[in-house]
Amino acid sequence: MSNRIQKRPRHRSSPPQTSIANPARTNAVDQVRIALRPRNRLATFLGFLLGGFVPLASFFVAHFELSAITPLYAQRALYLVLGGLAYSAKTVWQWGTLAFQNGFKAFGFVVLLEGVMVTSHILWLSIAALVYLMAINGIATGCNLTAKASR
Repeated sequence: MSNRIQKRPRHRSSPPQTSIANPARTNAVDQVRIALRPRNRLATFLGFLLGGFVPLASFFVAHFELSAITPLYAQRALYLVLGGLAYSAKTVWQWGTLAFQNGFKAFGFVVLLEGVMVTSHILWLSIAALVYLMAINGIATGCNLTAKASR
């Protein structure tokens, strides 16, 4: 027997082509790959405009238009924030479920991320949550637009 180790040829295989027929069932990494494909970049850009605007608006309304002096139920701006949280929560929960493989962890992720974004007085922390939410909602919306365009 020889002490030589036979080298196997290294082939760079491209990642498997993933279908975006149902974005909610496509894992998060595949959604990012799909969103960044050259032919999908316009849909991703529009996804960021549509999906990313909601957390951005919720952040600014929560931090700059709600007052600590007036009761929350008397402030119309609260309903805008609640609408933004409702819009975003389902998408973030779907991503969390795919990423963590656990619905309970996904629920905690949603509550923490959305809650920190609108209630934290630590500016860098609420901005970090905002960036996460804009990325998740932007990519997911872009993938939804791509799926609709490819049908």
